[in-house]
Amino acid sequence: MLNEIEQHRLKELEEAFELFNATSMQLTNAYDGLQEQVVHLQGQLAKSDQEKRQVADRLSRLLNLLPAGVIVLNEHNQVVEMNPGAEAILGQDALGRDWDIVVMNVFLLSNDAGELITHEDVVYQLSETTLDEAMGKILLIQDVTSARQLQEHISRHQRLHSMGEMAASLAHQIRTPLSSALLYVSQLNSDSLTEDKRNKFIGKALHSLHHLEGLVKDMLQYARGGKGSEQPIELAELLVQLEKNIETQVAGSKSRIIFDSCPGNMNVLGDKDALLTALQNLIGNAIDVVGQAADIQVSVNRISDNRVDLVVSDHGPGIDEHLQEKIFEPFYTRRAKGTGLGLAVVRAIAEAHGGKAWVKSIEGHGSRFGIRLPLMTERGLE
Repeated sequence: MLNEIEQHRLKELEEAFELFNATSMQLTNAYDGLQEQVVHLQGQLAKSDQEKRQVADRLSRLLNLLPAGVIVLNEHNQVVEMNPGAEAILGQDALGRDWDIVVMNVFLLSNDAGELITHEDVVYQLSETTLDEAMGKILLIQDVTSARQLQEHISRHQRLHSMGEMAASLAHQIRTPLSSALLYVSQLNSDSLTEDKRNKFIGKALHSLHHLEGLVKDMLQYARGGKGSEQPIELAELLVQLEKNIETQVAGSKSRIIFDSCPGNMNVLGDKDALLTALQNLIGNAIDVVGQAADIQVSVNRISDNRVDLVVSDHGPGIDEHLQEKIFEPFYTRRAKGTGLGLAVVRAIAEAHGGKAWVKSIEGHGSRFGIRLPLMTERGLE
């Protein structure tokens, strides 16, 4: 027969065993619950992985079919991934190389519009986006040559259409100086004409013919879009030539042209004759507006590392703010002897050189006309 102490210990063992069984049951139930959750999570992960693989596969197929080039750069600006479109443009050896080196090897020129131009005159548009946490960039490069050519064709068509609409008006303007020239020349054979009058008629006939030449020159310049050739042009030399070209015009109007000193070693790429025509138009326009004895200033202002302004300033009556954009439209003029092509030609030439024409004017305080052009660098046009 168990004594009281042994009975007490036996009861404690029974209680401990019951507690162990209860705890064991709880652990078993918890383990079963965890197993079910693991199975459920594995199913979700498998589904998620499958969806991710499907998305990745679709993206991969899309990148392979995309006609544009997609390039991934790492944080060191090196090419780490390319799709077939990019390989066709850049070549397989671009992988792993510095992007700036790839651009220098593949392309001839680049500009502020994000365009890259090859040696074969193929134009590519470059777009970029930064990856999260400065991990690099994704670049998109696509051929826009056809779009550029179409835009040029449309611009040319618009210019020709404008010229067609104003042909009658321009013909009348041509007829007037032509009739004057014919009249003066017809008098030169008269035996009663004194030497002084003969020289006077010759001078007036030449003046009318020069006016005709200017009209025709502006028409041709506007029709062809303002640019014929592409050669490096040193701006200091351009101003020297401009000063020679306008000597007769300045002397005839008793005007004074001040040429500010031009910093050396500044070059643009384009058509020298076209740029001279644009600047001569601005100077001629200033002389016509101001009248006799006009004071005109010509300056070259570098506004950034890759941009320069060619500026013609006068102290004339100025231009109403609402007309400052309209005056660049073809055939718009408020002067009786104006053709309405001078400033339109200036704009066409500026845009053909990758720049723009601008004006700043206050009525009663004169005007400043400028041609903003991209400068050349060691690599070409920026």
